[in-house]
Amino acid sequence: KTYYDMKLDRTYLFQLLILLVLVLPVFGCQNDNSDGDPFQRNKLINDIYIPETAFYISSIEELTIQGKGFLEIDHFYLRRIGCDDILLAMKVITPAFITFTVPRDLETGEYTLVLVRDGLEQQLGVLKFRQSIDLNVPTKPGMTIRGAVFCGNTAIQGAVVSDGVEVTTTDENGYYWLPSEKYHGYVFVSVPSGYRPLTEGSFPQFWQPLTGTLLENEQHNFELEKTEDENYTLFVTTDLHLANRTNDLKQFNADYVTDLIGSMEACGSRPVYTIVLGDMTWDQFWYTNKFNMENYVKTVNDAEIPSLFYHLPGNHDNDPYCPDDFKAEAAYKEWLGPTYYSFNIGKIHYIALDNNVYINAGASEGKMGDRSFQNYVTQTQLEWLRKDLALINRDTPILIGLHCPIFWFYGTNAMYSDADQKNLLECFEGFSNVHFLTGHTHFNLGTVYSPSLMEHNTAAVCSTWWWTGKYGNGHVCRDGSPGGYSVFEVNGTDIEWYYKGLGMSRDEQFLSYDMNQVKKYFSTNQMAIRFLNVYPDRDDYRDVGNNVVYINVWNWDSEWEIKVNDGTRDLPVKQIFQRDPLHTISYDVPRVSEAGEYTQSFASIATTHIFEVQAPEANTTLTITVTDRFGNVYKEVMSRPKVFSTNMYNKL
Repeated sequence: KTYYDMKLDRTYLFQLLILLVLVLPVFGCQNDNSDGDPFQRNKLINDIYIPETAFYISSIEELTIQGKGFLEIDHFYLRRIGCDDILLAMKVITPAFITFTVPRDLETGEYTLVLVRDGLEQQLGVLKFRQSIDLNVPTKPGMTIRGAVFCGNTAIQGAVVSDGVEVTTTDENGYYWLPSEKYHGYVFVSVPSGYRPLTEGSFPQFWQPLTGTLLENEQHNFELEKTEDENYTLFVTTDLHLANRTNDLKQFNADYVTDLIGSMEACGSRPVYTIVLGDMTWDQFWYTNKFNMENYVKTVNDAEIPSLFYHLPGNHDNDPYCPDDFKAEAAYKEWLGPTYYSFNIGKIHYIALDNNVYINAGASEGKMGDRSFQNYVTQTQLEWLRKDLALINRDTPILIGLHCPIFWFYGTNAMYSDADQKNLLECFEGFSNVHFLTGHTHFNLGTVYSPSLMEHNTAAVCSTWWWTGKYGNGHVCRDGSPGGYSVFEVNGTDIEWYYKGLGMSRDEQFLSYDMNQVKKYFSTNQMAIRFLNVYPDRDDYRDVGNNVVYINVWNWDSEWEIKVNDGTRDLPVKQIFQRDPLHTISYDVPRVSEAGEYTQSFASIATTHIFEVQAPEANTTLTITVTDRFGNVYKEVMSRPKVFSTNMYNKL
């Protein structure tokens, strides 16, 4: 079955389980599992059912708790550390359940429900209560979704709420209404500046699934927390491709999670956020390796990374049994929510878009298709995007996350058609500071399209689908960049960025190659010789002259500067379009040695951020100085001959 079909089956199963939970205690079920529960060890009451949801005090007057063994002589209290116990006013006490009045003046927090009987005491469980505005939002004709956006007892006016088609704002009471046709099956709030959403683990709860019928008017409220995060650090990460293969989960935790947490801890008290630009999973292995979106969510939560994680879908985050883009997104929507949405942090407006239209020809129930897709933003999204942007001041910096790139090398079109690129870019005409954040390619590429618009295509966390790490060669992406992530430091409306390689210092921004040693490696290393016998056209450096040096500046863009001095003069630096030799020996060569061939889409790719310098002699020491667009200087004194090996990134 497809994930979409299994989800329907699970819905019926879930409803049955809820019915059993409610009915069994009433009929005196003898299956008592209280021995392992610290709240039930005294066994005054058995088979206790404590709801895990949070209760908003303004919208609940009384609460019923189920169990077995309640007596009329029992007293009940709410207990919180550092506070006096609160005696509850009981409305009903029966052997199977109790009902009590919820105190109006409870502070937001968690309380232990305590039973006292003849000097004996039993802690029944934890109840979560929250103060809020009045959540009794009135209905309106023609509206199918209503709700409130609030922060404790404060209504948030002007918050943007959407179902992915319709867009509205909250009124002075914090209330909203939407005439939704419930196309996507969810509603979300575009978190306004000065607030952040509640979380479950690392995942922000800015959205809710719709549960009513098409014509039913259902209510969904959004509680936010106050924050002053105008200065913060954003971690942009992409292409994790977790699939329970090639030691990927071990590498993910040992290398990526460890490095990311270290970078976040280095921020001190500065707030941190994370956005993941898709391909968290790998559709090809959803069913065979039993690793899908649900497993991904658990993996991230288990890692306990101290950051909110916003997401958007990649082409590999679709159900491979579905030949339909909408149905193929069902699992993503269930676990991660909207496939496109917006939010605000400080003075920056963020937009997440889905530019993967999943084709997946040949798929059917239990059968994987070709997993093909097209790269464009659908008309439905574009219409929503225009509505969202209509509410944003044009001087506001905007960061837009997508999985697939907008531009290829030298600013050429990377989307499905020129019209698709034009339709997207036109939405941002008139905005003065626009940044596209993209992934998918497994290489770094900075494209300055205009003075007001730039794309940052970030290399992959998994580098080459975790293969270079599996081979023990460090994390090397297809362009020679180390596997890693981008870091954006935001101070008000000022934004600076850099690329962070796994296991590396932020001051490491390039790698130099003594091409004399590179050519020697390919002519003497037996694995490299076998590789060239299988792929003779991959003798990429046969035309490179003597005493040439390559410099791969991973996050280079047109506003960077590179200087090379041989001790007496600055040498000419030439930008070239070439493959990186480290990736070739870290993936291409060992893969051919092991399997006889490499996966073409994993192989080394020529890039524009490699630079060539002609040194005077084979042993000339060079001083390489690279300056980024923000004036940060990165320097290497390159002693030559410089060893060339697969250990150049193997620092973890």
